[in-house]
Amino acid sequence: MTWCGSIVNHQSFMQRFFRILLLCFLLYGATGNPAVGQGAYSFYYGRILDQETNLPLENVNLSIRGTKKGTVSGRDGNFSFFTDTIPALLVVSCVGYIAKNIWLDKTSYSLTIYLSPGVQQLAVVDIRAGSNEPFYKDEHYAVRDYEIDSGLIYVLVFRTRLVNSELICKTKEGDTLARSGVLQFFPNRLFRDCMGYLHILSHDSEFQVYRKGNQMLLIHGVALKRFDDVLKNCIASTPEIFYFQKVVNQGMGVEYYGINRQTLVRNTIADVKDRERMKMLRRNSEDNALLWSSRPPDSREDFVNWNYVHKILYRPIRTALYHIGRYICIFNTPERQMEFYDLSGSYSYKLALRTDSIREGRWTSEILIDEDSSEVYTSFIRNGTCSIYRIDLNTGYLHKRTSIMHQFPQKVRIYHGYAYYLYDIPGDADNKILFRQRL
Repeated sequence: MTWCGSIVNHQSFMQRFFRILLLCFLLYGATGNPAVGQGAYSFYYGRILDQETNLPLENVNLSIRGTKKGTVSGRDGNFSFFTDTIPALLVVSCVGYIAKNIWLDKTSYSLTIYLSPGVQQLAVVDIRAGSNEPFYKDEHYAVRDYEIDSGLIYVLVFRTRLVNSELICKTKEGDTLARSGVLQFFPNRLFRDCMGYLHILSHDSEFQVYRKGNQMLLIHGVALKRFDDVLKNCIASTPEIFYFQKVVNQGMGVEYYGINRQTLVRNTIADVKDRERMKMLRRNSEDNALLWSSRPPDSREDFVNWNYVHKILYRPIRTALYHIGRYICIFNTPERQMEFYDLSGSYSYKLALRTDSIREGRWTSEILIDEDSSEVYTSFIRNGTCSIYRIDLNTGYLHKRTSIMHQFPQKVRIYHGYAYYLYDIPGDADNKILFRQRL
């Protein structure tokens, strides 16, 4: 009896020992460095929520593509799993919801995932170029600039080299709602700040646009330098946070950070860099010297080299941050990724941006947001023809919508299912027209 009892006690002790060992293993993965087993395994954990109701989702399938690894979310939406495959594609799917493809790397091991109700689209139809029409055309005026704000299109027009400039507000149907009258200064462009307010900028001043009935007033005029110091780098906002960007590394990097509106506490969100070009720059001391020289040299040969380094070899990266639904989304174009953060600035997950699957010219790296539908687009250029692709925010794949009929369009924007753009009529210096084309 004693001997059998010793065996039982020994087995009980070993069971408790292995349980404690397993608990320590899990806690270390969740609170310490998630990589375990000499970097062979990584521990991911998080929660899955309904994007519309913010309620947790149970029985959501999570599987790593190309492997047999996976898990299912619990009653409170929580999940956790180990993987020895990084980087990897995590497929998140649930009946009645649109599936997501999430890119797993070492950015963060804590994931917050929102799923959108809906039916997964089984086939994508390539929609060809739709109808094209001038949105604003006047034989006496040319379009200087335009902006779309809250369903209204603001068009800055001029006659005879900016003399008799005027701001006109139109509905998306083309009806005129308000006019500013002749402006008493030479305007350069329109600008929407991070809070959605519209401004007219001249070479040295700024005026906020305020519409009252059929009149438009210009208020709060300040010096342009002061305006730039306050709002130039503010790119998005929520009721709690202002989001800013700071250009670093001679334009080859951008730092994103948020400032709380109440506490004024600053919090770094992300750091986007073109690491390959920065590595190339470190290996070429002559390029480094030219890049840090902001003033062009006098000689023609030196100017050509200087211009090639600044405009071709090490041109500033194009990256963007937008507030889209429940997320702050950063488009990391150098690494072809989309990084999603919640509205407090905490990391949620990322997707691979599948631009490499498109064989239609050069990717512009430009991100276009349709504020009416919250859909996201980008564009490709081939021989002057601009093609518009919709980005699937659940998978990262791109689907062609249209090709713009005019070559080399300027300032392309998307709103309410239309692509708006400016186009210079060949041979006429003062005849720029605002067109729109159905997607």
